[in-house]
Amino acid sequence: MKMNPLPFHQNAMPAAEAAMAAHAQGKFWEYYDKLFENQQSLSRETFERIAQEIGLNMARFRADLDGHTHKAKIEASQQQAQQLGARGTPAFFVNGRKLRGAQPFEGFKRIIDEEITKAETAIRENHLRPNQVYEFLTKNGATAPVLLPGGPGGPGEARGEDPDANRVYQIADNPRAPFKGGRNARVVIQEFSDFQ
Repeated sequence: MKMNPLPFHQNAMPAAEAAMAAHAQGKFWEYYDKLFENQQSLSRETFERIAQEIGLNMARFRADLDGHTHKAKIEASQQQAQQLGARGTPAFFVNGRKLRGAQPFEGFKRIIDEEITKAETAIRENHLRPNQVYEFLTKNGATAPVLLPGGPGGPGEARGEDPDANRVYQIADNPRAPFKGGRNARVVIQEFSDFQ
């Protein structure tokens, strides 16, 4: 999970900072769910109310917000999103393959099933351990959008995005970022999100 508060959402950065303050206390996902339940009222009052509801240390939580303790990490995540061409939210990368916007379950299932097959093949043919799969599958991935030839206005260039849904991106990971599931998963989904 990566924070990408969009600049035109005035409450998105404070919400991201509050979520990361909760993460620092080991309660990111509880906080995450409650922020989305309260999407229409993202304010300092709401952030503190949710923090109290889930039992955070309030002095530490307030100090993190007041001192912008996690802002630099969030800004680094925003920069990474920009470098990868993930300009909107949510943006997902499934083993490095970009999936844009809110998607139906079927959209995820198709890509995840394909990635499970690739992972199993990579493990079998290359004698990989589970913790080596993601790095192996993304080792030759792009680190920025790849523009198609054709000059200004050509397909993909006008938006600075890669229209190829099968292109793989190599995405640096923060081992301390919020996550669900096992660290040795055969399929890794990285989501850049904005609470607003």
